[in-house]
Amino acid sequence: MKKIWISVLIMVLLVTFTVVAQGEKENGANDGPIDLRLGHIAAPGTAYDNYAHEFKRQVEEKTNGKYNIIIYGGGQLGDSGPLMEGLQAGTLQFSVITTSDLNLFIKEIDVLDLPFLFRDWDHVESFLASDIYTDIFAKGDQYGFKNLSTMPRGFRHVTMKNKPVNTPADLVGVKMRVAESPVYIDTFKALGANAQAMAWSEVYTALQQGTVEAHENTIITIRDYNINEVQKYVSETGHVFAFATMQTSMSWFNSIPKEDQEIIVESALSAAYKLGLEQKADESIARDELIAKGMIVNSVEKGPFVKAMAPVIDKYAQGDMRKFYDMILNIK
Repeated sequence: MKKIWISVLIMVLLVTFTVVAQGEKENGANDGPIDLRLGHIAAPGTAYDNYAHEFKRQVEEKTNGKYNIIIYGGGQLGDSGPLMEGLQAGTLQFSVITTSDLNLFIKEIDVLDLPFLFRDWDHVESFLASDIYTDIFAKGDQYGFKNLSTMPRGFRHVTMKNKPVNTPADLVGVKMRVAESPVYIDTFKALGANAQAMAWSEVYTALQQGTVEAHENTIITIRDYNINEVQKYVSETGHVFAFATMQTSMSWFNSIPKEDQEIIVESALSAAYKLGLEQKADESIARDELIAKGMIVNSVEKGPFVKAMAPVIDKYAQGDMRKFYDMILNIK
């Protein structure tokens, strides 16, 4: 009888050990770092990718290697739609996407695409430090993804192959690629352009083949993606300020310890601040580099553009968007 009880005790201990060991494995304990996935659409060494790598470095360092963030860049996991779906499903822990694409869920985010909303970089930085920013981005929580931080990228300008843009009349009838945002489309239609929404991955080829004649983007993006090879002119319209945002899966984020949540948020904010400063400092450098490569850069009188785009603001700045628009516009 004694031997039977010993055998039973041994079996109980073995089962208990197996269950505990399996649970620890699933939680990453005793099995090396916990792998986390981060997706974005950008090329290596560009702003989104640098943002992601700085975040990765800080998280891994501050958690003493508890987490290993694997970065899938260049659209390996799809464009912004699939990335946000991955966050919602909990199969992806982080993404870096343009703020414009959040309008698939957060309509109020379109306020940031309204033309001539921001005066300068100081205005942008004041917005990012405000409760207005927090209130807008918090609306994503209900859709399964949480905003961690937002990186300022710079003002967007128009590029063209055959001529500069000096007045809105120069865009009449021009086939122009714009970001996949209703606000962007209507903004350039208001200027008379044949605005065509197109995924960023298709833009270089479309410009090269003449499918579109023009596009708009930040000076740094124009340089980093060698747009100078397929466009001759950069006209500094500064019509919209561009942002990139880092999102996390709400279900995953809520499942980790509070101290890890704090590290994740702190690292994302720090990465956005560091890379934002780099973007700001790099604008004039990128401009000079584009000129050295043969691009012709011209400034424009913005008054006629502001006037032409006013109907777009009237159309979209309604309800909560009007409230946010007025609040941002009046930030000192």
